[in-house]
Amino acid sequence: MRHRLKAIAGLSCVLLSACTEGQVGHSDAVRAGQRIYAKECAACHGVGGQGAGSAALALGSIPPDLTGLKQRNDGYFPREFVRRFIMGRLEKDDPASPMPDFSTVGLRHVYPDGGADGEVLETDFANLLDYLEAIQE
Repeated sequence: MRHRLKAIAGLSCVLLSACTEGQVGHSDAVRAGQRIYAKECAACHGVGGQGAGSAALALGSIPPDLTGLKQRNDGYFPREFVRRFIMGRLEKDDPASPMPDFSTVGLRHVYPDGGADGEVLETDFANLLDYLEAIQE
């Protein structure tokens, strides 16, 4: 009986730890980033990030699949590159690209009344990057 209880307790610990590992991608920061993504990015990049959003056809170019950033970078999520690109800190291959420069337009859908002075708050942006990292395939 005693060995059975130890086995059950051990199995319970393993199962609980497996459950918590799956919850890492669902932190408050990732959920907040998902809300920002839904309001600012999904129309072009698609709900799941694959680049097939409702506004994609009108852009004249196909938005990139954001779920493959890590795969296209040898298993490394290029967080700083993504941050700098979205904030307009990197020269774009196509200067006429429809990708907005969020350092100038702000999060206009998250803050429609110009909250945060129209600027991208570092916390909001970190949350968005956390979400983008969480959806990598």
